[in-house]
Amino acid sequence: MTNHILTTESIASPSLTSASWSEEKPERPKIKKGLSGFFVRKFKKARSIEVKRENKGESVSSPPLASPSWDSDRPLTENDFYEIRKMVEAAERPESHSISSIESVSEENLMDSKKHDIGTNEEVWNSLLPVTFAQPSQSLKTNVNKVAILYNPRSGNKRGEKLAEMAAQVMENNCIKVDLIQLERRGHAEELLETMDVTPYDVICILGGDGTFHEAVNGYMKRTDDARLKVPLAVLPGGTGNSLVLELTGSVHLKTSIEHVMRGLSAPIDIGELYFPTKAQKMYSFNSLHFGMASKVNEHAERLRWMGKAVRYTTAAVMELVKGKKEFVVLETVDKYGNRAKTLERYSFIIANNIRTAAKGMKIAPDGKLNDGLIDLILVKSSKTIDLARVFQGFYDGSHVNYDFVDYMQVKEFSVVPYAKPEEGREEDAMDVAEELLDVDGELTGTTPFQCKMIKQAIRIIV
Repeated sequence: MTNHILTTESIASPSLTSASWSEEKPERPKIKKGLSGFFVRKFKKARSIEVKRENKGESVSSPPLASPSWDSDRPLTENDFYEIRKMVEAAERPESHSISSIESVSEENLMDSKKHDIGTNEEVWNSLLPVTFAQPSQSLKTNVNKVAILYNPRSGNKRGEKLAEMAAQVMENNCIKVDLIQLERRGHAEELLETMDVTPYDVICILGGDGTFHEAVNGYMKRTDDARLKVPLAVLPGGTGNSLVLELTGSVHLKTSIEHVMRGLSAPIDIGELYFPTKAQKMYSFNSLHFGMASKVNEHAERLRWMGKAVRYTTAAVMELVKGKKEFVVLETVDKYGNRAKTLERYSFIIANNIRTAAKGMKIAPDGKLNDGLIDLILVKSSKTIDLARVFQGFYDGSHVNYDFVDYMQVKEFSVVPYAKPEEGREEDAMDVAEELLDVDGELTGTTPFQCKMIKQAIRIIV
């Protein structure tokens, strides 16, 4: 029976008065909720500024952090929107991050993939591991003779089936038997990995994005046998989110991932066990958790699908940046030495990362390790638009952890209980627990309050 630091009794209202909610906030533009067209017009204006600068031969790169125009105590100008847009849309500039698109996969390129022998020397194996693995890594080499490929046919702009067939052909060309298994519905990967007989296989490959792998991990963690430590999982990039495969191989090339599967090197990684006390439910996470503004961006973007992927995420991000809303949170942590701490603080967002990087190679958790039994917390206390924009820009080199309004820590266990501001007329200390969506591995599948407990080296994966 798992012991939870978070129970229904522990989320009772904290002993604080409504004065705790008072906070002097900078003046912000008055924007009607849901008025995404406002930001579309701002982006069009920002683009016109960009064109004018380009025509004058001026640089259009992101502004320096010390730019005098960054004055958070006044309403944002058109030029401010231009600068924020350049920061937020950095993730959309392919020249900034050398990561190939799934669309660039060609059959001719894949057929050149070869099986490489990495020998039997454990020191050599460890030298091939990503820097995000701590030692000892418990690395092993498997002679890969038969694999299963579970694929999401709708991933990669509905190219999942084609990519799976190409991957199978490459492996069969290298004398590896392949069973192709099509995923038919949401949650199917979880069902299969929980119940299927994996003993005939040397590796179970999951072709899709982070969402598909999230399902697979949840199924594997529910098994009653020890298959998750004996038969490794492998990620074959085939979705819009491929952060884990980028962390493991330094690339989102399908060819690179296939070659890693064929060489057979594996090591166990940590998995986060999530517990939701108000629902008495469990879930598992291999990647990250986003709470507050970080999850609201995804939630808002889902309502803006008509705008197209790049524009809708940029619009949602800037809208949340400008809102600058903070949540009152009771945060409990257990550090690597077993020391417990409890904090009552207002945060604009909280990110918990098991892996170091994120999309486009962002260094969200600069000190993160995949197998140390710890999860990295990024706690952002400022709600000023410029501070939030600086954090976003700092994600690309890990410098965001250096700001005094950002707390960065590594813990074995933590819980988050957000509270809603009491309604007018209620007693001062009457505060209700806020149930909000939680982004788990890029999917809006969790809710607050929640607890996360790390399970060290819980699943073996191909690296």
